[in-house]
Amino acid sequence: MKKIFSIVLSGILIFSATSCKKYLDINTNPNLPTKATPALVLPAALAGTAALIVNTGDYNSYGSQSNGYFGNAGGFGSLGVLISYAYTTGDFNGLFQNTYDNLEDYQYIIDNSEAGSTFNAAANIMKAYDYQMLVDTYNDVPYSEALKGVDKLQPKYDKAEDIYKDLGDKLDAAIVAMKAATSDITFQRADPLFGGDVTKWAQFANTLKLRLIIRAGGKVTFTKPTPDAATGFLTENAIFQPKYTKTAGKQNPYWDRWAFSETGGARGAGAVFMPSKWIISFFDGVKFSDDLRGELIFNQYNGVSTPSNQLGYTGADAPKSPTPNFWYTYDIWDQSGLGLFKGESAGQPIMLASESYFLQAEANLKGILSNGTTAKQNYEAGVTEAFKYLYLAAGYNPEQNIVSDAVLDAEGLPKLDVAVTDYLSLSSNPNANWDGPGDKLEKIITQKYLALIYQFGAETWNEYRRTGFPAITGNAPTATFASTVSQSTGANKLPTRILYPVSEYSYNQANTPSGISPYTNKIFWAK
Repeated sequence: MKKIFSIVLSGILIFSATSCKKYLDINTNPNLPTKATPALVLPAALAGTAALIVNTGDYNSYGSQSNGYFGNAGGFGSLGVLISYAYTTGDFNGLFQNTYDNLEDYQYIIDNSEAGSTFNAAANIMKAYDYQMLVDTYNDVPYSEALKGVDKLQPKYDKAEDIYKDLGDKLDAAIVAMKAATSDITFQRADPLFGGDVTKWAQFANTLKLRLIIRAGGKVTFTKPTPDAATGFLTENAIFQPKYTKTAGKQNPYWDRWAFSETGGARGAGAVFMPSKWIISFFDGVKFSDDLRGELIFNQYNGVSTPSNQLGYTGADAPKSPTPNFWYTYDIWDQSGLGLFKGESAGQPIMLASESYFLQAEANLKGILSNGTTAKQNYEAGVTEAFKYLYLAAGYNPEQNIVSDAVLDAEGLPKLDVAVTDYLSLSSNPNANWDGPGDKLEKIITQKYLALIYQFGAETWNEYRRTGFPAITGNAPTATFASTVSQSTGANKLPTRILYPVSEYSYNQANTPSGISPYTNKIFWAK
């Protein structure tokens, strides 16, 4: 017994001595842990992605400035590149830098989780999501040597086509892993996107794979050239909801960027831009008759594509917001959540169901997908989901589910099915009707352009550069969204891309592509 006690005591003393040495190490701060579990990192990484789209990186703003959604509200001289397209290496740097910052979080999860696990698969899916945004913005980017920290401070640039192929492989593997997995309580609690639903994660990955295939347009030889039809695709909006609340740093990032701070102060971003005459023409009868969505999106919309002032459109109805200068509609009084701006506590979309259906419609049209549905069915489902999202209520209740709580008749709005049927009728909008006149692909891309309005501007800018739709038909303000003072040398007077950030030329000059022109160099899939 004495011998055993002596051994135990010796062990305790050795442990204590070791512990004291570590505790007294002045180079270690016990309040700043250097390791975290994937369960702790995943929700923070997803929050970073949600903010990346509409706030910190603001792909939405970049795309909305480029694709005709926005015009300069006037009086903001710093926005010269908005109308000149004379991009420099100092413009839009947050897209590159913040995306890589977000990718480091996903790479950490991948490096610290078991291959094939739910956390590992989810991180690989989101890694593909982020990297596609980078490739679609810059073309060649650091990939195979990136995200290695001090082990590779100057990573090489990989070919965009090679990155696309590898992203496809990663998504294929993640789909297999999610389909084989059983969601456990740890993953459920760490997943504010799908609540640990592995089936939805697999469908999300499959939808991303379909986006890669369609956008690549045959220029990439994927290991699996078609998506997994048996897995299915997103049928609901992918909404990240970590319980946003009216607190500093915890508001919905879209609201926080464009609407109000947590103290009620108006955000300046909402006053910098105004809707272009081009975009209003898709609602006021010039291209389509769509007063319902016009009123749900634009402040003081009155069905006229001529702005009455720099920041909005006059109408018979008084604005419901306390700050009528904002161009967008939001109802701060009854907090219904109708329209795009659904409140500081609303969830943040990562992908809308409408995009999923429009991707499937194009895949049906091109023979890429045969899953028992038709292009027409998926097209009309996409339009329905676009209307439905504007009808969804979020209010200010963080517990409310904006995926399922649809307000179908609030404030006298017609029922959803009535609104969609009227919009798609041959008599109301022959060019929107699937069986009406016009190119089928143009119908799909144009309706996607309207469905993702002001939320996923970069996605629709990508689609314009890939397809040329919605088509520019002349020089009038409703026929083109190209600036009249454009410095672009292209036939459409639009830029083709932005430049790599100045930081890359400062710290990774040997690898960063040089001589890039914003008017002639294109992303590999561009038309």
